Amino acid sequence: MPYEVYAGVDVGKTFHHLHATDHTGKVLLSRRVNQNETQLLDIFTTLGESGSVLVVVDQPRNIGSLTLRCARHAGCDVGYLPGLAMRRAAGLLPGDAKTDARDAQVIAMMARTIPTALLPAPNPDQQRGDLEALAAYDNDCQVDRTREINRLRSLLIETNPEFEETLTSDISSLLTLDMLITFGGPWGIRDAGLSTITAWATQRKHTSKKLLARIIDAANLMTLRPPGWRAREQFSIPACATRIRELTTIHKDNEKRLTAVMAADPTYHALLTMPGVGPKTAATLVTLISIDQFPDHEKLASYCGLAGRTTQSGTSIKGETASRAGNRTLKNALFLSAFAALRTDPKAREFYDTKRAAGKKHNTVIIALARKRLKIMYAIMRDQTPYQG
Repeated sequence: MPYEVYAGVDVGKTFHHLHATDHTGKVLLSRRVNQNETQLLDIFTTLGESGSVLVVVDQPRNIGSLTLRCARHAGCDVGYLPGLAMRRAAGLLPGDAKTDARDAQVIAMMARTIPTALLPAPNPDQQRGDLEALAAYDNDCQVDRTREINRLRSLLIETNPEFEETLTSDISSLLTLDMLITFGGPWGIRDAGLSTITAWATQRKHTSKKLLARIIDAANLMTLRPPGWRAREQFSIPACATRIRELTTIHKDNEKRLTAVMAADPTYHALLTMPGVGPKTAATLVTLISIDQFPDHEKLASYCGLAGRTTQSGTSIKGETASRAGNRTLKNALFLSAFAALRTDPKAREFYDTKRAAGKKHNTVIIALARKRLKIMYAIMRDQTPYQG
């Protein structure tokens, strides 16, 4: 819909730059605004005196969330312009300067002239806000945990590569982590001796005898100790193992909190009925997608980065390639969900096998399957009805 005022806001941590124009492009205001609730409310209220206002930001979460809340409170409509679209649009203007004022001008220009480039800005209620906060924190913890596991692997490879290779699939198990915390590493396990380790293991609950035997055997595979093994096993390896254990506990607690919050969400439970959709995928979809902001599944596919991109020039260059735009978190979640569905959904498996037999590459087929499944997910989320196989 047309607006009387278009305000582009280049958001920052401590201050923003706001550029506002009327519907003809005449500049009404271009100034710095602090990350301050009172200032933001005052300026949006003042702009609203001229008529309907559309406020568009380049960062809808984190540093841009206060701006959106103040704009909505002042009666303005809001939108979001992705950074990539803003940078491409900036190339159409003369000069190549990169300033806050220029970015805000580009955002306002795009909002006024090409509104189809805008994406819906999130507007969570209290329950959705809790879900987003918990899911974001859990995702950060998972990233940290993966980083620490990779660091532990690196330390073990430098100290005893055969030990790391033998325990590849069990490197992050609680028994392995507890042994590394207690004994420091493979050389410490070797020096402790079988009787000491056995006595230690009997004091633990739920100790796997097979895994314990594997760890002890793996620690005795090598005899040549590399330089620096003592420092690694006294400090670095136990510290990494401790951190992984802490993050694992935090993740389990986060899952319990997410499950408790999700218990009252019908969309979450409806999504779980679809093959290949687990608690993490359902939570990601519920927290990152406000289904009422997407008029059809094609708009949602574009937002998730699953819409195809056509490449054609004259008669010589034609093709359909995967888009590199869209929400990366959603795209990854939908990709993994489609891959998981190959084991549980016969229809997904048939689709995959047919496309592979036609010569399509694995990733290409999985993305196509994710796009096909997203159409069903859209209907589930829109109608809040279970999957109808």
